[in-house]
Amino acid sequence: MKHIKQLGTALVVLVAALFALNFVAPAHASGGSGSGGGTSVDTIKVSKCYCNGVQMLIKASSSDPTAHLYAFRPDGTYQGEVQNGGGSRYGGTVMGFVPYDPGYMIIVSSSGGSVVAPTTPFIQ
Repeated sequence: MKHIKQLGTALVVLVAALFALNFVAPAHASGGSGSGGGTSVDTIKVSKCYCNGVQMLIKASSSDPTAHLYAFRPDGTYQGEVQNGGGSRYGGTVMGFVPYDPGYMIIVSSSGGSVVAPTTPFIQ
């Protein structure tokens, strides 16, 4: 089980790095529908992505209430996991040290969705 979690984390980091390097992440990702056995991914919406050059606050929602959301800087650096507050709501807590305002963050879900969220400066 430990190896599966490590593989999943490595996959999330790889996907986020590819999005960061190419800046090709969609505004949001949503699942396929209809017949044909298509795989669906969750839809992520970010309502807050505040940064003051020291800390970051991200508030988001996902169509999959069990998903894990991971935040990455544009250079692919892993910022941290956006905490699941239950009921498809994530965030509300300040994340660790951010040495500068990156301009945008890439939020990647364990359920396949992703979103690029512009940062907004805030004063603490």
